[in-house]
Amino acid sequence: MKLKKLAAVTLAAVSLGTVAAFASCGKDDAKDTLIVYTEAGFAPWEFTAKGSTDIIGVDIEIAKYIANKYDYKLDIINGTFDSIVAGISENNALGIAGISWKASRAEAVEYSEFYYGGAFQAVVYLKSAAPALTEDNDFAISNFDGAKVVYQTGTTSQMTIEENEASWKIESKQDFTQVAAALQQMKDTANTYLIVDSQVAAQLVAENSSCAYSTIEGVEAESYGVVAKKGNTALIEKVNAALNELLAKGDDGKSQIDKWLEQYSAIEPAE
Repeated sequence: MKLKKLAAVTLAAVSLGTVAAFASCGKDDAKDTLIVYTEAGFAPWEFTAKGSTDIIGVDIEIAKYIANKYDYKLDIINGTFDSIVAGISENNALGIAGISWKASRAEAVEYSEFYYGGAFQAVVYLKSAAPALTEDNDFAISNFDGAKVVYQTGTTSQMTIEENEASWKIESKQDFTQVAAALQQMKDTANTYLIVDSQVAAQLVAENSSCAYSTIEGVEAESYGVVAKKGNTALIEKVNAALNELLAKGDDGKSQIDKWLEQYSAIEPAE
């Protein structure tokens, strides 16, 4: 999900409760605390449910699992997505926010092993627009010719657009800090498409009956990883051990992450 601007951005801290404390691998002042940066507007990975202010989602469950496994006190910090990598300067901090692997990002942070590998870029559109689809039901790139696109700032959707806008002949683009605002702009503006990760697209369409989505023709899948301060391989090794447990398949053929994905995909996010 996400391109990071290397500029300092203030993040608002939101505590998700205390998990039993222990000495962390970092040497920061609060060395018994695991800080996790996220952005609560990316359902089903991290979001607030309708009628609640609590941050929930698959990534939050992963953060809780890591904290429990190593007996950390967990501190979730909610901010804008494009500030997460820039905000990771502590030895006891992670970014868990559906962060797709990109070579440019890997230069700035340490990545864990991937915990999800089926993230496709998708287009959310009004059904009334009736865009052309390929034989595989992908969104035909010919639809972009002369069209406007909207997207969340700092995401791989932005990177996809910037890499392809000339060849796709996109007329104009506009970014938003929140996916919900981009969705509303798409609905209010003619000949406009929202580009977002496919899991998020599915969630948006489930709550907006006037919309549909399709993955984009010719765009390959992405993989999500947890990130830490560059060079902090000790913390990443601990993360990888936890992820290996969460990715183990049970007798039903599903991993714990698979089950969380099903659970949180069924919950309606706040608008």
